[in-house]
Amino acid sequence: MKDDLQSRDPLHEGIFAYSVSCLLSRDRDIEGNELRRFAGELMVSVSGTCFHYGAIDIGHIKAYIETGTGFLYADTLGDAGDVTIEGREGNAVHGFRLVLNSVIYGITEEAVKEATEEALERTISGFGLSRQPVAPKVIPLYRPEGGMHDG
Repeated sequence: MKDDLQSRDPLHEGIFAYSVSCLLSRDRDIEGNELRRFAGELMVSVSGTCFHYGAIDIGHIKAYIETGTGFLYADTLGDAGDVTIEGREGNAVHGFRLVLNSVIYGITEEAVKEATEEALERTISGFGLSRQPVAPKVIPLYRPEGGMHDG
């Protein structure tokens, strides 16, 4: 189906996306300012790694960080000076959920995945975090009978 979608819209040829969700944790507290720093460094790392792999352009890189008492959103279009981080950090935590999305132009789908994972692992390591996967959850946009999904 992916090839079928691309063949119908040549404007999207060469654009690939990768998304990953995981739980990150460590033994000592992670303060709000450190969560913001993690988010910013992750954006710069994913962008730089994708360009290193040969990306022509960054469509969008987004990270959602969710703690028990806070939520941060980070994004970039590739320029290290243009990273946006918004939200409320909440209390210090030992762990958080991360959802990371990369939409990249000019490298293969596999390269987008490899570059994103490489940058993620490097950033996780730099902050002394450990990673546990989260089972994927798919929420259909439409019900089989054609109506919108209501939750």
